Amino acid sequence: MLFRIFSVFFSIFFTFVYADAYELGRGFKINDAIQIGGYFATEMQLKTQQNIASFEDIAVLAYGDINPMFSYFAELEAVGFYSRNFSQGTDSGDQKFHIERLYGDLWLSDAYNFRFGKQITPVGYWNKEPVNVLRDTTSNPLYSMLLFPKFLTGIDINGYVPTLSGVRYHLFGQNNRDFDEEYINIPNTHFLGLALEQELSIDLNWGGSMGEYIATTNQRTMFVQVGAKYDDSIWQVLGEALVGKSSYTNQEEGVALSGYLQTMYRFTQEHAFIGRYEYFNDTHLNYKDHIAIFGYSYRPLYPISLKGEYQWHAQSGENRALFSFSVLF
Repeated sequence: MLFRIFSVFFSIFFTFVYADAYELGRGFKINDAIQIGGYFATEMQLKTQQNIASFEDIAVLAYGDINPMFSYFAELEAVGFYSRNFSQGTDSGDQKFHIERLYGDLWLSDAYNFRFGKQITPVGYWNKEPVNVLRDTTSNPLYSMLLFPKFLTGIDINGYVPTLSGVRYHLFGQNNRDFDEEYINIPNTHFLGLALEQELSIDLNWGGSMGEYIATTNQRTMFVQVGAKYDDSIWQVLGEALVGKSSYTNQEEGVALSGYLQTMYRFTQEHAFIGRYEYFNDTHLNYKDHIAIFGYSYRPLYPISLKGEYQWHAQSGENRALFSFSVLF
């Protein structure tokens, strides 16, 4: 099974590599309207009594410019493509592809643009880099996975605020169920939010967002998020925090607070060390955790990433080591 998977993938991969119009990380350009690429990620998790290797996800991308005012992006992805649990001696996986993203962009001016369709929620920094190969650690902070919908099926009005220098805004919302809910972390029927980000200098920016969503379980949540990022090409310091208040159909209420602070030191262009501290506390789930992560990232080329990390958790039995190899092609 695993041999067949890799055989098919690398046949496709090397077809792209030796195509005249191919550039690693940018796909195969047919013309201005059609460019095709993709990515894949493998992962190894070592945990007490549980060692798992997986072909975690594989995706095919298509994007292009129809004309100077309109462009599109489409992504088909299979998450959990193949997994081998060495501790139990079992195999599992799902080779079915689902629509991860499908949207169009209408470019009108620096101040007013429209993105419509299934898209990444424009909240913070981490959520806007959903692809493993583009991130600096294999794992995602809990903040970015459990407290707000990672995707929305709706519209995002965005641009630069005309009267404020370097301030970009996103006004986004949906009033319907999500399109292809397979990989939606919080399926919802209503989602409305505003995000702002300001460039303070070439190295430093900060921003925040607020929003409200109603999950398909009728959970109603309001949240406020803030974040800042410093990056001088050698050091990067990145931090985000979010607080959310939820009400449930059984009259219960809950408050969730989470955030992280991450530092990365690039001692060469290819090699970097990463440290991250996370805090997560959800009173409704009665779940609280402190997480410390130390990791290493190696990029022989930017579209190729090899990463390793170790996580220390306050929650008993959650410590683990993670390794991944991913390619954007």
